[in-house]
Amino acid sequence: MTFQGRLVLLISGLVTLAVALVTILLAWTTHSAIQTRVEADGRGAATLLARSATLAREVPRDVEALLGDRLLSEATLAAHLVAVMEAGKAPVKAVTDRLKAVADGGGPDEIWVTDNRGRAYLHNIPGPDITFGPDARAQPRQAPYYGLLNRAPEKVVTDATTEGGKLMKFAGVAGVDKPRIVQVGADVRRLGDIARKAGVDGVMASLLAGGTVEGAWLLERDGRLAVHATGPSAGPLSERAIEAAKAAAAAGETGLLREGDRLTAFAPVSAVAGQGAGIAVVRLPAEDLSSVVGRHVKIGVLVGLLALAAGVYGAVRFARSQMAPIERLGEAVAAVEAGRFNPFTLNEAMERNDEMGRLARVFRSMALEASYREETLDAQLLMRTAELETRTEKLAAAEHLIEEEQRAARDVQANLLPQQLPAGRDSQFFGLLVPGPAVSGDFYDVIELDERQCLLVVAGVSGWGVPAAFLMLLVRGAIREAAARPGMTPAAILAAANDRLCGQSPFDGFATAFVALYDRETGALSHSSAGNRAPCRIRADGSVLTLADAGGPALGVRKGIPYGEAVARLEQEDTLFLCTEGVLRAVNAQREPFGEERLAAVLHQGRGLSARDRSELLLRAVEAHVGPGGQTGDIVCLTVRRLLPASELAPESEAAV
Repeated sequence: MTFQGRLVLLISGLVTLAVALVTILLAWTTHSAIQTRVEADGRGAATLLARSATLAREVPRDVEALLGDRLLSEATLAAHLVAVMEAGKAPVKAVTDRLKAVADGGGPDEIWVTDNRGRAYLHNIPGPDITFGPDARAQPRQAPYYGLLNRAPEKVVTDATTEGGKLMKFAGVAGVDKPRIVQVGADVRRLGDIARKAGVDGVMASLLAGGTVEGAWLLERDGRLAVHATGPSAGPLSERAIEAAKAAAAAGETGLLREGDRLTAFAPVSAVAGQGAGIAVVRLPAEDLSSVVGRHVKIGVLVGLLALAAGVYGAVRFARSQMAPIERLGEAVAAVEAGRFNPFTLNEAMERNDEMGRLARVFRSMALEASYREETLDAQLLMRTAELETRTEKLAAAEHLIEEEQRAARDVQANLLPQQLPAGRDSQFFGLLVPGPAVSGDFYDVIELDERQCLLVVAGVSGWGVPAAFLMLLVRGAIREAAARPGMTPAAILAAANDRLCGQSPFDGFATAFVALYDRETGALSHSSAGNRAPCRIRADGSVLTLADAGGPALGVRKGIPYGEAVARLEQEDTLFLCTEGVLRAVNAQREPFGEERLAAVLHQGRGLSARDRSELLLRAVEAHVGPGGQTGDIVCLTVRRLLPASELAPESEAAV
């Protein structure tokens, strides 16, 4: 027998075997699928009915909760509206007209706004003003909201109640500008309509209308009938079905019961707020599976015969089509052996998308590949060289851009430092800034407010490069602007600077800062910190103390934050040392930070030194710790040494006059 004949016989046998297996598998899977589908339909219908019974109680409650959230939002908006209009000096009538316009335009039905004593002098409802009091008996609607005057709590939502023939729900919030009550109310009569539409009666009717359910029942936990809807052929539930339903409810899961040609499904109904638990029951007619399977087997046999005929025909055509390229390849091999191979003789075989086509393409490419290889390699080499040059140029441009950005940031940082610090016999001032490889924008500042008082500032900003330098400019400007106002304390300066940064900064960055008001005559020092470490006070005997940590969070995080404040006093030969986190976080090769202990040890060693010498001693200690090229961030410190009290300077000054 030829190869083509064996191929036809093999394919025909495989097709016959496949048809037989498919027919058997079809009969078995059809039976299982129909049975599974009927059971799934039963479970699904029972679960749907149970869920509908639960939702019939959950939906109105959830809708009322959502309505309460909406009323709180409307009350908050009304509070802001009243605050804005009263801040603009709008008269009471204009505010009242605006509230009426809001209510008429789709807002809440009632709006009541009180003063700080509880009198509702603003409202959209005609009539006299109402005074909110704490007596729940005299004012059952107003009393729960009386605590909003003291923001205890800040918002209140009460359940819907009948008032004046209407079902009303109220919510209220505390005033945003001053102690007051802002209460809004809405007519929620539609909650009853929602409860009726979401009931189980509609779901039962829909199940019966579909034709797949004979009857639906809703039972209590003890098996008593609560609600039911049945078709003409359904009949009542049997005792066996009721007992099976109670068992399914006790187990907390769905169940099935087959009774003759009928299938009954059970699903427990969840309780809502401790009430309403029960059992959902549906009955489905189970079809005659044998007749359905028989129909599918007949269809499978008919389809199998057609497939067998088509398979034999296809096998003959397939064998002929597969033999054609093999014959062409045999002729090509003979031509190669004879030395007269023509690559175009394999064009027809190469157009195929199967193994024969790939074999023909490989055979011809093997003869032509050697001549093309060298040319292809040269072209690839030129292409790779050009790509490498392009990437090198882009990398150089990026490095140049980074260097320019760092240079610009350093220029901004250097130009904003004070060019000259205060001088005198009463105190010494010295500031030091050593920028890191990536400029982070830390800085110090000394602002002379008058002949005896000056403001000491050290600050550090987040980020690096030009954005950090720009944020540094904003922080410095905000502090200087606040300090220029008369009578500003360090805490007030930080609060004003924080509010300005929260409103004007285009970045998401933040800044830490320490601000101290220093009296050069008395040595008094009042200070406040915004996330910055407290400075060190070095006494004349060399002991190192840390000032009290008073203040608040970093600047630019959240608007309206209050800052604390503390006071201290510098005695003669006392030194105040301020720095940013860059000093403490400087790490060595073992990733060990400089830390508080090393800082205290260096400050203690500098006993009796001038402000400049003490700062330079600390800088040398940090450089020795991190090693050559180990500095990663800015190092900023400001040192103030008190020399002589004002009482000791006075005689010399009078003598000079």
